[in-house]
Amino acid sequence: MTPFVRRLTNVLSGALALALVAGTSALLYFAIPGSSGGAESGAPATPTPSASAPAALPCERQTLIGTVVAPRVAARAQPSSSAPVITTLSKINPQGAPQVLDLGVAVTDSTGGLWYRAVLPIRPNGTAGYVPASSIRINLTSYRIVVDREDLLLTLWRLCDVVKTFTIGLGKESTPTPNGTFYIISLLKPPAAGSVYGDYAYGLSAYSNAITNWKGGGVIGIHGTNDPSSIGNRKSHGCIRLRNQDIDQLVPILPLGTPVEIT
Repeated sequence: MTPFVRRLTNVLSGALALALVAGTSALLYFAIPGSSGGAESGAPATPTPSASAPAALPCERQTLIGTVVAPRVAARAQPSSSAPVITTLSKINPQGAPQVLDLGVAVTDSTGGLWYRAVLPIRPNGTAGYVPASSIRINLTSYRIVVDREDLLLTLWRLCDVVKTFTIGLGKESTPTPNGTFYIISLLKPPAAGSVYGDYAYGLSAYSNAITNWKGGGVIGIHGTNDPSSIGNRKSHGCIRLRNQDIDQLVPILPLGTPVEIT
């Protein structure tokens, strides 16, 4: 085992909520850079629509993804270098993946510096802050995931078109899957076949509202399973389970930063 793999194995142990299951092996980061898997790199920071163009439907808007390029970046309460720091993020996140952020509006500060409002991968879910544009690289994605908790369905959209729909398993009553708008922060591959994660596991920016004391903080994920009977049921600690053949279809498509709306 190389020092790099050994370090990732140590970092990733317990990264997702279900990693606390006794006897589960650590997961290894599966290298997908922020500009791959459907993300369009080199996007303009602030696209300017034509004055005569009709207003875009919400589903026609691509998601702006920021990949952190600075060693560390402070996310602040306001778009100002003197504003309070909400959290500090590293270039590599705790799961061993490139740190990505889903971005909202771009604003300028009193000196003309450009900032982006970002959804932060921290507790509480939905926390937002501002990061300087100089600390991130901008990509775009047309993909998004919508998880229907009532009907136990996961739908992959590309802009306004449905690409695929899958039946899923969700959290049980005592550890429900949280609702909200999140995004993919890592893609992990179990080092051995037949793990509770199935073929692959996506880490999300979401945290369990019921589990706060587990290593890794109770991060919610989307992953395969070695228990196909859990699909269509509510048995997990909050993670979203897919059949292995279903998550295998998502891996070549989705970039880090893909938005995940859980309704």
